[in-house]
Amino acid sequence: MKKIIGIPVTLHNTDFLCASFKKNEEEALCIYKGIPEGFANEDVIVRIHSGCVTSEVFGMENCDCKWQLERAIEIIAFSSAGIIVYLPGQEGKGNGLFNKIKTFKLQNVGLRSADAYEMIGLPSDARKFDFAIKILKDFGLKCIKLITNSPAKIMACVNGGLVVSERISVVMDNPNKTIRQLLENKRQHFNHFIN
Repeated sequence: MKKIIGIPVTLHNTDFLCASFKKNEEEALCIYKGIPEGFANEDVIVRIHSGCVTSEVFGMENCDCKWQLERAIEIIAFSSAGIIVYLPGQEGKGNGLFNKIKTFKLQNVGLRSADAYEMIGLPSDARKFDFAIKILKDFGLKCIKLITNSPAKIMACVNGGLVVSERISVVMDNPNKTIRQLLENKRQHFNHFIN
């Protein structure tokens, strides 16, 4: 695994460090706070975040990805240590940007995103978190507080050898109608915690 670490950046008027990791075709960007060597001795706040160019770059309002990322940055900004592992290659639940856009047409006629992926012959969620877990371990993390609503992410971390001491919820307070439906679909199809 190749890595570049320790590049200073500022987000939300808070000093962070930036790192980039590459393994074969997988890439990740990490934004973190605190000294990496000190991470192993405490429960560190972690967000594993799948890239979503449609909301994070173009501001499309059919998902809560941008809001979740911004909220994770805020949570970590007010903590002593934390890290976001951003996985740009996991666009469209790991099915790619092209297929994500392909499902929008089906979603516009009422299908849930999970059903739309399955209708075009793809898994409803093809994401894998092994690379993110490898990165967290590279930082020396053993025990984490995971910012997620996803039981699958929790299980991936546990199965990958990390202790998840706490789940930090990341649900919008006042979502629009589309996001409310998305959250309900995530609860029904993926057993997301929506509280």
